[in-house]
Amino acid sequence: MKRTVGVSAVSGDQILSRPDPSQAQIERHDWSDLGARIASGLVLAGTGIVAAYFGGPWLAGVCGAAVVAMSYEWARMSEPEHVFPAFMFVLAGSLGAVMFSSWQHLNLAVGWMFLCAIVSGFRRRTLIGFLETAGGAIYIGLPCAIFLWLRDRGPEGLETILALFAMIWAADIFAYFGGKLIGGPKVAVGLSPNKTWSGIVSGTAAGALAGYGCGYLFHTTSELRVAWLLIGAIVAFTGLMGDLFESFLKRRFGVKDASRLIPGHGGVLDRIDSLMSATLLVGAALAFGPRATALLFGSGL
Repeated sequence: MKRTVGVSAVSGDQILSRPDPSQAQIERHDWSDLGARIASGLVLAGTGIVAAYFGGPWLAGVCGAAVVAMSYEWARMSEPEHVFPAFMFVLAGSLGAVMFSSWQHLNLAVGWMFLCAIVSGFRRRTLIGFLETAGGAIYIGLPCAIFLWLRDRGPEGLETILALFAMIWAADIFAYFGGKLIGGPKVAVGLSPNKTWSGIVSGTAAGALAGYGCGYLFHTTSELRVAWLLIGAIVAFTGLMGDLFESFLKRRFGVKDASRLIPGHGGVLDRIDSLMSATLLVGAALAFGPRATALLFGSGL
């Protein structure tokens, strides 16, 4: 049965029903968006590195701008008939979380974000609607707040962010090219017809090597470099699963891309979904092991 494609009256995006394997095969060999992907990727990467280096209000400003875009994308996906109120509630929760976290008050950030999420959710009349609306502020705000918290964590904050960038970007790049060039069995055709196991394996391996490279650059011992190798693989795999989860959300809402803000990538949510999920993992790990970064970066030896 062929996939049918419609057009959203609200956003103009494609509405997906059932994936067509033959169409996915054609898209796998389509490189027409490669130039736009590379150009926009370099701009975003450069912006992220500069903002992370300077930190403080610079990084908070970039996170705030990303939150505005992602809040709009979430609102137009989850409540296309009530975009404005959905956008305002999600924005209030997630942007407030970014502000509190930039002032180094992560607990207040989480509390404010959940409060706005719950208040916004009560606008919906069903449990599913409540979860969709309330989940937006949490899905967007929590990773951004933790990302800022990671940057401000002790003397290794910048190194933590740069290592996270390296592992996630390596995973994203090699997963894309691995899937395009190798192809093979699909991970979950019902969620994303183009994601393959070859892409997952390529991305995970690339993240592991990036992690090992971080251990080498930070002048750690050979034992710690093995730890960095494993960390890179785990972080990369988590990021790729975050990308798959984003595909699930888009399939749930019936859209192909979160928006068309970034040439070749779709929306901001489409572009940083891997980084968001990996940030949650790293944040949770460091919350339970606060001295881990000092050891991994060599300052705790």
